[in-house]
Amino acid sequence: MGVRLLSGAAALVLAAQALVFALWPDAHALLIDLQVYRAGGEHVLAGGPLYAGGVLLDLPFVYPPFAAVLFAPLALLPLDLLKAVWTGAGIALLAFVVHRCAPRAGWPVVVLVAVVATALDPVRTTLYLGQINIVLLALVVGDLLGRPGSRLRGVGVGLAAAVKLTPLLFVVYLAATRRWRAAATALATFAAAAGLGFLLAPADSVTFWLDGTFLAADRISDVAGPSNHSLNGLLARLGAEGLPWLAAAAVLGAGTIALAVRAHRSGEELLAVTLCGLASAALAPFAWSHHYVWAIPLAVLLGTRVLVGDRLAAAGLAGVLATTVAVVTALPGPQVGPIPATGLISFWPDAYLLLFLAALAVAARSHTDRGAGTPTAAGVTFATRQCSCATRANAPVRSASAGGPSVEPPTLDTSRAWWVSRSVPTAM
Repeated sequence: MGVRLLSGAAALVLAAQALVFALWPDAHALLIDLQVYRAGGEHVLAGGPLYAGGVLLDLPFVYPPFAAVLFAPLALLPLDLLKAVWTGAGIALLAFVVHRCAPRAGWPVVVLVAVVATALDPVRTTLYLGQINIVLLALVVGDLLGRPGSRLRGVGVGLAAAVKLTPLLFVVYLAATRRWRAAATALATFAAAAGLGFLLAPADSVTFWLDGTFLAADRISDVAGPSNHSLNGLLARLGAEGLPWLAAAAVLGAGTIALAVRAHRSGEELLAVTLCGLASAALAPFAWSHHYVWAIPLAVLLGTRVLVGDRLAAAGLAGVLATTVAVVTALPGPQVGPIPATGLISFWPDAYLLLFLAALAVAARSHTDRGAGTPTAAGVTFATRQCSCATRANAPVRSASAGGPSVEPPTLDTSRAWWVSRSVPTAM
């Protein structure tokens, strides 16, 4: 009853947040990125150039032409209505992502986790700016953690990659796990979307794809600036741009795929998908902090491990919360337009990159531990064994002496293991 009551309150909080952000624009920094998307759609409808300069004030449109085509209907809605719909949809998709990561946890728990997730900086900033990150996260998670054997597997990945190129890493993951049909579907979806962009915005498509605009990370912002939370940003700040980044990204990308394949073969699909998602941000040319919405699946994954007594997971979850809540929480300071400048961010620009590297290290360790006979990383095998042995473990046993009294063994708490064994998606 307590969980249901808290979940009801949490649902009201989510609804109130959506309403406040929609009716009080200043609380949402005017959803400036959403307005850039809308302006990109307006340029497509008007036939204006997308990449000649800023589409809204001096803010450029940095997505492929297909994304602008997709955003064109946004230009037809009144801005206030669009803000309300966009924010409400983002919050609903946040709950959907949590549900996909823990499909049998029950909606009361899902809503509670979704409320907690709004405190994470990537989620908070995504909602604050009207960003599209949660939509792309939902496309990938809904695709790869959806119904096993779906013939549509790969469509979500392809659409996400057509809007923002970094999800193409999941195509490599699908191919590496020999899911050729899904990989081909993702590529075909991506190609069809790009083709639609060429059809409806031919000049912009030539500029973006053939003139190399898609490679120009400096169109987003200063690559070496503290707002770039990718590996490229770290190396640029150290004066090692270009080839060093490509080489390091290739090595880390290959390592990520290798660990993801091992996780997939071990039935730990959530771990595999989460690693690839974190890598898609960390190894990108430029990554804002809000690109790391993959902290949501990571937090759910670590939370399930904590429930089966994994102390390392507890430390990891604390680290995720420290990185995504405490470290980059906005503090009082000077204004940069409508957004308060956070001095703390300037001293911690590599927090999310370190989070990604830590996730890789823990994933590698978990497979080493598996070989030694310890619980699996996702806790699935350990939890299942606890559940299957619950009846025998809690049953009375007799002493070695004949006719001796029965002795109650220590009670085995299987409730947490039961929840975890049904919450973590398996390989599909």
